[in-house]
Amino acid sequence: MKKNAFVSMLLALVMLASCALAAEYTFDPADPYTGVMSGLFNNVAITVEEDTGIATYYLPKGLQPWANAAIILTPDNTTAEAFAASETGEQWKAVAEANMMAVAFLAPIDGTWNLDGEGADDGAIVNQLYFTMRSKSVKLDAPFSMDKTHTALIGYGEGGAAALLFGAEYATDFANITAVDAPAVSAEALAAIGEQVVIPFPADGTQGIPEMNVLAKNVPTPVWFVSSETENALDYYLAAGKAAEAEKNEYAETVYAAENAAVRIWVSGETQTPETIWNAFAGQNKRFMGMEDGGRVEFVIDKSTENFIWNEEEIGGETRRWITYVPSSYDGTKAVPVVMSIHGYTASAASMVEESRWHEIAEKEGFIVIYPQGMVRDLPLMGNVPCAMWLGGAFTMLAGDMDPMTDANVLNTILDKTEEAYNVDKTRIYCTGHSNGSMMTFTLASTNAARFAAVAPIGAFSTLEITGDAQLPVWAMCGEFDSAATPALVEGNGTVTMLQSWTAHNGIDEARVSKSEEHDGQWQTMTFVNESQIPMVKFTNVLRTAHIYMPEQPQTVWYEFFSKYTRGEDGTLYYEGEPVAKGTYAADAAWYEPAPVEEAK
Repeated sequence: MKKNAFVSMLLALVMLASCALAAEYTFDPADPYTGVMSGLFNNVAITVEEDTGIATYYLPKGLQPWANAAIILTPDNTTAEAFAASETGEQWKAVAEANMMAVAFLAPIDGTWNLDGEGADDGAIVNQLYFTMRSKSVKLDAPFSMDKTHTALIGYGEGGAAALLFGAEYATDFANITAVDAPAVSAEALAAIGEQVVIPFPADGTQGIPEMNVLAKNVPTPVWFVSSETENALDYYLAAGKAAEAEKNEYAETVYAAENAAVRIWVSGETQTPETIWNAFAGQNKRFMGMEDGGRVEFVIDKSTENFIWNEEEIGGETRRWITYVPSSYDGTKAVPVVMSIHGYTASAASMVEESRWHEIAEKEGFIVIYPQGMVRDLPLMGNVPCAMWLGGAFTMLAGDMDPMTDANVLNTILDKTEEAYNVDKTRIYCTGHSNGSMMTFTLASTNAARFAAVAPIGAFSTLEITGDAQLPVWAMCGEFDSAATPALVEGNGTVTMLQSWTAHNGIDEARVSKSEEHDGQWQTMTFVNESQIPMVKFTNVLRTAHIYMPEQPQTVWYEFFSKYTRGEDGTLYYEGEPVAKGTYAADAAWYEPAPVEEAK
C-alpha cells in the first residue's frame, strides 16, 4: 500500500490515542453491537475556554451503534442532575429506553441562561456538548457512538428560550428544536445571531466557514413551540424556513410548512409529554450535510416495512448484520442487479439507508440494495470506545492478530447469500461506500475486480495492489472540504496515486482525459476514457461540500455510470452492451500539478 495523506493522519491519531487512559467500559465480543457504556452519568463537565457547563447523561442499556440523541436544556436555577431526577426527566429516560437513544441534560453555567449576550457564553457550551457527545473518545466520562445527523434540541422554561436562541446560533448541529413553556426571546438577540456565520459542516469542524458564509438566519429548522411565547422567535424561524401556514394537525393548532415538507413549524397551547414530543416531532427529523448551504433536513425513513429485510447470521465466527432492500416490483421471475452500499467508520447500515437513499432508486429501477453493518471492534489504539468499522484500505493496519481480509471475506459471503436467496443478475453487481466504507470498496475492487461491473468509492481513497486483469470502471468522489480525502491533484498525493493505479490497471492512455461540470458547476469531474471513448476512471470534486455521502451521488452514479456496465460470465466487461477492449497504459503528467519543490534549508 502506498502511503497517502489519510494513512498519515490515521497513524498520527493512533500515536496520539495510545497515550490516552481508557474509560471504564465493558466490551463483550459475543455481543458486539450492544453499547459498552450505560447508566446515569452526573457532573459531566463541558468546557469552552474559561466557561464550564455541567451535564447529566443517560445512556440506556442496549444502546446500539450510531444512536439518536436529545439535548435537554433545564429551566433557570435547575441543575442537570435535579432535572434528570424530576418527573419530566424520568419520562425522558423512559423515552430513551423505548427508542434506544441517548439523552443529555444541560444546565446554564451561572444558574440562569444568558439570553442577551452579556456574561457566560451558554450557547458555546450547548454547541460543545453536541461535539463532545459525538466524540466517542475514551478520555470522556461517558463516550458512546452518536448519530451526528439526529440530535434534537429541547428546552424547558427559560431553557426553551435558550434552545430557540442557541439552536439558531448553531443551527447546523441540530435536527430540530422544541421549546416547552418558554418565555419570549428578544428580537435584538435573534437578529444579532441571524447575521452570524454558522459552521457549515459540523462533522468536519470549522472547515469552510469563510468560504461558505452560511448565515444563521438562512438555515431552515423544524421547530415546535409547546405552550411557549412565540413572539419574535416564530417570525425568525418562519423566515429561515420560508414556511407558510398550513393545515393544523392533532398535535398543533397552528402549523406552518416549508417547500421542504420536513421543515415543519408547529405551535400548540397544550402540554405535551416527552413521549409525544419525541414520537411526533423530535424523533422524526435528521439533518445531513448536503449540497445545500446549511445541510438538508429530511424525515426519518421507516425501515420497518417489508421491503427492508434485517439479517443477522454468524459468518467467519462473528455475528454479522446487514439490511437487504428488496423493491416492490421483485417477484423472483426476473434477475435483478445488486448494489452494495457500505457505511463509514462508527456509523451503521441504518444510517447508510438514510444518508444515501439508494433504496429510492432501487424501488424505481427494480434492483436490490445491500447495506452491510460494520463489525463493532475494540481497538484501543483508535482512542475511541468500540465502534463499527471495516478492515479496508488503511484500516487494515488495525487488524492486529485478525486476518486483514476478514471483512472482505464477509462482504463476499453476504453477496453469495444474496445470490442464493434472490434471483440476482450476476453480471450487474456494483459496490459503493463512504469514508471507511470507501476504503472497503477499494479493497473489494482491488482483490475481486471481476465480481463487480463498476464501483464508486466516495470520501476516502486507497491505493492498493490490484490483483487479476479484469477491467473495472471506477468513479471516485470527494468534497472540496473533505477531511478524509483531498480533491487537490498534486503529483504523489493520495488522490493522484489512486487514480494512476486504476488508469494503469484499466489500460488507459492518461492523455485521453476531459473535464466537465454538473449540477450548475458544483461538480467538477475529470474523466479518463479508453480508445473507444468509454469512461473507465472518473474523479469528481464536489464544491461547497465536505466529508459526506448524499442522495445526488447515488442518483448520478446509477444513471450515468453503474447502469451502463455489465460483466459477462467469462469476465468480459461490457459498456451499453458492447464489449470493452483493454488498451495500453500510458502515463501523462498534464492532468495534475507537479510536486512542490522543497526549499533548501
